[in-house]
Amino acid sequence: MRLSRCKFEGLQGFEDLDLTDLSDVTAFTGPNGSGKSTILRVLRLAFNILNKNTLCDTLPKHESWDLFTTATLHFNRLDSDPLDHPLGEHLGKLDAFVVEIACTQSQFCIRSISCTDRYIRFDGPQSTISDLQAARSNIVTSEATEQELEKRLVALNQNQQRQQDVQERQRLHSTRENTKANTSALRAELEKRLDIPVEKGTGDTSDTVHLVRDHLDEFLKLLAFPKVAYVDAGRLQVDLIPELISMLLAQKSGRHNDNEKHWTTVRKMNRLLQAEVEVSQGAEQPEMHINGAPYHQASSGTQITLSFFGLTNLSELNSIVLWDEPENGLHPTRRARLLELMFKDGRQFVVATHASEFAPVFAKSGKVFRCTAQYEPTSTVVQLRTEHVADRRDAFLTLDALGVHPARTLFTANVVIWVEGPTELLFYRHWLNPLLEAHQLVEGFHYTFMQYGGALISYLSIADDAHVESTFDLLSMCRHPVILVDSDFREDPGPSPSNALKRGALRLYQEVNGLNVGRPGSAMFDWTSGREVENYLPVNAIWHAIGILWKHFNTYAETLRSEHLSIGQYQSYEADLEAHFVKLGVVDENKSDATKPLAKGRSVWGAGNKVEMMATALTASDLRIDQLQWNCNERLRRVVDFIVSISQR
Repeated sequence: MRLSRCKFEGLQGFEDLDLTDLSDVTAFTGPNGSGKSTILRVLRLAFNILNKNTLCDTLPKHESWDLFTTATLHFNRLDSDPLDHPLGEHLGKLDAFVVEIACTQSQFCIRSISCTDRYIRFDGPQSTISDLQAARSNIVTSEATEQELEKRLVALNQNQQRQQDVQERQRLHSTRENTKANTSALRAELEKRLDIPVEKGTGDTSDTVHLVRDHLDEFLKLLAFPKVAYVDAGRLQVDLIPELISMLLAQKSGRHNDNEKHWTTVRKMNRLLQAEVEVSQGAEQPEMHINGAPYHQASSGTQITLSFFGLTNLSELNSIVLWDEPENGLHPTRRARLLELMFKDGRQFVVATHASEFAPVFAKSGKVFRCTAQYEPTSTVVQLRTEHVADRRDAFLTLDALGVHPARTLFTANVVIWVEGPTELLFYRHWLNPLLEAHQLVEGFHYTFMQYGGALISYLSIADDAHVESTFDLLSMCRHPVILVDSDFREDPGPSPSNALKRGALRLYQEVNGLNVGRPGSAMFDWTSGREVENYLPVNAIWHAIGILWKHFNTYAETLRSEHLSIGQYQSYEADLEAHFVKLGVVDENKSDATKPLAKGRSVWGAGNKVEMMATALTASDLRIDQLQWNCNERLRRVVDFIVSISQR
């Protein structure tokens, strides 16, 4: 069964949401805050309602923002034969039908089901399942009270006819009769609730029949609405891979037919991952290995692909899969492969995405909507809208908005950590990755690193406000930016260090503060407490790097270590290193100025080789995070706390 159209009324933010011509893969694109994820959650609520297979009940768990007053859902069935039910016989050939749902703040009711010119309508108030259960429970309680009173009357009749017994018998008899009357009233009320008037119509004619509620619920079950699979990106790998392993182990240990299924499934995984997959029962828990290594050591892209395989093998074929940002953690080539698998899978997929690879604008079995948000200056209400990508012009506009343009880049991870260049990238990745992995957060999935380049700081120092604003339009395409800059402080900045930042860095800081005004806690800006990221390195790591990179180090090691090397908090680490070499006489002659000797090995450990120096310093076996200088440990943990808080929202 396929959802072909859905219309929602009463949604916050949307005047009305009418999505037509939904396809095998339907994608919603647009900037953050334009309603993409809201649409997925609204669809989830609608299908969770239908999957209850009942006429009326309390609403499934949902956010208030996702609640609608009316939903009209259009379905196409592969099997068009009438259903074996009186209502199915009335509706006739069910190749396509429409369901209308009405919601209050606490409950839902199925209002009507129609097919071409035939319809069935359920008007009037209906009872929820919990109300009916309470009514049945009250009848059982009343019947039990009747039985208890009857036992007490029988016992009194067997006793001597004392005056007080006669009075007690009369009292119990009266109470029993009242209880019987109450039980009869409760039964009558329940029968009334269970007796549902159904309007059956064809064209302009209609009549009303009465059916028992259970019989109606059975009809809804026969319709076999698609199950909904809502992919929680944060728990995709955590939940699905262990379930997949358990299924494979059960097949492997089963009878011959199950064992054949196991090997067929493993061969499919091998082709999908281009790797050898093996599952086994370990000493403590089931295990999966990919090319001989535990699966959790595989790349995030491999794990996400494996999770997708689990999703499509564990869920029913008659399902609609709602996936928010499936691109997270995937290389573009794997994104394209994943979209191809979606088209071939047989289930219906609805995705919200920032990635062009998941916007099948030119695919026959794909549908793309562009989502926008408009903020009226005179109103506090955000107006959300969706538009069909209906032609090639719309398609190119959508791709352009998704960043498929040589002058733009699209960032899709939930958190993007912006660092200045490759040296900073090496440093922050080395320390932040293990800290975040301790919270089960994976690079490329929950967060990613990007380099903005030191030239951006210089540019923003002279750029006008419009150019600064355009820069942050680009940055706002990621949900939660973390911007880390070198402070470049030459001296103690005093009690207000932000005021001592260079103009370009200060403008970044101010723009991040502006983002946090509009979306509190959405972005972070921090600077090094020393001059540059290299100032964080302890002396042992610096000597380790020089010892590896400079082939003559052993010749001068004793001399260089004869005095303590001190790298100042606000000094250039290369300048302090050079001063140390010169002071201890480890120098070359300066042919241009004999009074200013040159430190030996400066081409290896100097400013021209900072990336290799950092990479090598971080390999020191005795390097620990608590050795980092100038409260670096504290600042790193501040970044970790921010990213963890984002992941827990």
